[in-house]
Amino acid sequence: MTDDPVRDAGDPVGDAAASEDIAQAKWWLDDAAGCLSARERAYRLYRAAGDDRGAARAAVALGYDAALFGEGVSVAQGWLSRARELLRSQTDTVPEHGWLAAREAELALNVTHQPDIAVEAGTRAAEIGAQLGVVDLEFVGHALAGLAVVRRGEPADGLRVLNESVAAALAGEVSDPMWMGKICCWLVAACYETQDLSRALEWCARVERVCRERGLMPLFDVCRIMYASVQLDSGEWVDAEHQLLAVLDRMQTSRRGSRVDAVIALGELRRRQGRLDEAENLFARAEFDVRAILGRALILMDRGQAPLAWAQVDALLSRIDESDTLVRARVLRAATRCANASGDTERAATAARELAVIAVIAGSVATPSLAAHAAEAAAIVASPDLAAASWRRAVRLFHDAGLPFDEAEARLGLASSLPPAHPEAQAQSDIAERVLANLGVVGRTTTHRTDRLRPLDGRADQLSSREREVLRLVADGMTNTQISENLGVSPHTVHRHVANILTKLGAPTRAAAVSSAERSGQL
Repeated sequence: MTDDPVRDAGDPVGDAAASEDIAQAKWWLDDAAGCLSARERAYRLYRAAGDDRGAARAAVALGYDAALFGEGVSVAQGWLSRARELLRSQTDTVPEHGWLAAREAELALNVTHQPDIAVEAGTRAAEIGAQLGVVDLEFVGHALAGLAVVRRGEPADGLRVLNESVAAALAGEVSDPMWMGKICCWLVAACYETQDLSRALEWCARVERVCRERGLMPLFDVCRIMYASVQLDSGEWVDAEHQLLAVLDRMQTSRRGSRVDAVIALGELRRRQGRLDEAENLFARAEFDVRAILGRALILMDRGQAPLAWAQVDALLSRIDESDTLVRARVLRAATRCANASGDTERAATAARELAVIAVIAGSVATPSLAAHAAEAAAIVASPDLAAASWRRAVRLFHDAGLPFDEAEARLGLASSLPPAHPEAQAQSDIAERVLANLGVVGRTTTHRTDRLRPLDGRADQLSSREREVLRLVADGMTNTQISENLGVSPHTVHRHVANILTKLGAPTRAAAVSSAERSGQL
């Protein structure tokens, strides 16, 4: 005899079902090892009993939980492949086919970042649910497909589908509390990712209330992280910090991926506050996450290391699937800034154009922040005489979207694009500094952003005669390729001269460099 009551019981199928129940209880208790162990035991017992459907069901659950608890994507995909093989023995469609499709959609959304695959799998799950009368499966499939549609850049259509699923979940049509909570969290995620902040806050409050009433603590933590992320973007930094620290304290031993989300959100808060060393350490704990890579690149930008920042973002951009539109848009925004600051103006312009196309397809009404990011990118790559108009549009759109930190940065960009004697330049700078100070930006970040408006003493004098010649051609609106043809040098040489100019003048853009040089009498 052993000490394991499940192994010692006499009915293999009953023992397997009991193991499934134990696994689900361990899931709610955030006991990763216990949950995975119980699911594997259920799988073995179903196999021993010759119950392919039961074994497939256990393998499906293991597929996503392996990813959730940090076992790796290959392990997760292996379990889903095993479930797929076991279900080949079923001559008729059974609910397990639908739940396999649902987990494939969830994995494609949250782990491998392939929205097109998630749309197809989610739709298949919903169709099987409707065909078999499995209501939970039907609405889970619809919600997963809806979130995937949002992420591939069609927010209006995706949110419409999500709204229907959430209405059903909150009305009691979805019986499993785990799936009910997840459906609600997916809508919050969609609102946040399109930066519809007021709607995201609204839903955060509703989901939090449901989680408290029903004791759904793992989902409650996910909601709090999302809530803090919304507060971060909307400028409520004190509350965001409180929420994130509380969640991280509760999840000290957790292996869930949501803990990584909290670490990254806190890292971004620290970066914006100007606490760069702390931010860097936090991002290092999520080394391969897209958001952490972008955060580290922006820290390099704040430290004046634009070429290194651009190398990191360029490598990241090549890995982002074109169907993962919202993530790609986030990377394109950083790519425009980093490429331009490092002197690679052609790549900066390409990134800005792709971002503009994404913003148009998504629609500025559904995603005002995306339209603002596109306007910002257009301003960064614009010729000196056109930059101010794009910066003004970016300021207005960031203000309308309720993104004060981004609005302040755009105001600084606008100030740097204006002639030195222009009365608006200092006014925009003063407004931006007040906003940053109210948010809690401290130390070198505030100083660094102020430096973007004017060269540090003596920096302009460090320009070589060749660099001044290149800068005059930049002021004439020439691209790097045109400058190389004009001067009879390689584009790489021009790229290096432009990068040196931007570094010496402490300027984030070519237009800002021209403005700085004009102030100091170098042009």
